[in-house]
Amino acid sequence: GSRDFEQSQFDHVVNARRQPGSTFKPFVYAAALESGLRPSTPFADVPVSYTLPGGEVWAPGDVTPPSGKTLTLRDGIVYSKNTITAQVMHEVGPQKVVKLARAMGVRYSKLDAVPSLALGTSPVTLREMVAAYAPIANGGFYHEPLLVLRIEKRGGGVLADFGPYPAEQALSRAASLTLVDMMRGVVDEGTGTAIRQRYGIQADVAGKTGTTQDNSDGWFILMHRQLVAGAWVGFDDASVKMGAWGAGASSALPIVGEVFQASVRNRWIDANVEFDIP
Repeated sequence: GSRDFEQSQFDHVVNARRQPGSTFKPFVYAAALESGLRPSTPFADVPVSYTLPGGEVWAPGDVTPPSGKTLTLRDGIVYSKNTITAQVMHEVGPQKVVKLARAMGVRYSKLDAVPSLALGTSPVTLREMVAAYAPIANGGFYHEPLLVLRIEKRGGGVLADFGPYPAEQALSRAASLTLVDMMRGVVDEGTGTAIRQRYGIQADVAGKTGTTQDNSDGWFILMHRQLVAGAWVGFDDASVKMGAWGAGASSALPIVGEVFQASVRNRWIDANVEFDIP
């Protein structure tokens, strides 16, 4: 929604397209797993640069300087390392990432098949992102989200039925289980630990934070076997920055954290249900 519905009726969930930052990275790692890479595949945490077709050089970096150490594919997503993600994108190729992201649910926004897409440079909607995380959580199947399932008469009987749409296999079951296991690390030891520490959620969950350039957009998406929830925080004018509190872990994570707190407390989800990972 908007800050105040009386002032603006703009639907930010469906219509607002914003850069997703690091919340786009799971699609890169999903493509890597589908290409045969493993969570233990090593990568060097070193400065990287790539020359683009037009001659421009792309040299992504992180908040902290490269350590020079050998990290794994899993480390890349758990600690949201841009240098590692860029290498993974280079190995699997932007076209494969775009194709997979489309299959998983990012279907209505334009995705530029360029290396920087790995860091979430193509604007997307929150609806697309949450829908696209669902296949990670449910064994690889995409389900088109529905707001209204059916319309019933007061005295009983169905006037109209709108679904569900047929499920589509977007991601292999093996890749989805491996990826969700990797993303457990985000909330256990990476950028989303506040879910455990601040909100006390001990259920089997996995997720990803996201922050765009100069803290213009904050994102967080959390997955449970029965629920995927996400939030975006920012100003309509992307040139307005949020400052120190604009990072996804500070701005968007608390919203999702409270939703999951309430979901567990009210037993909308079963805190004992776990992902089906051997």
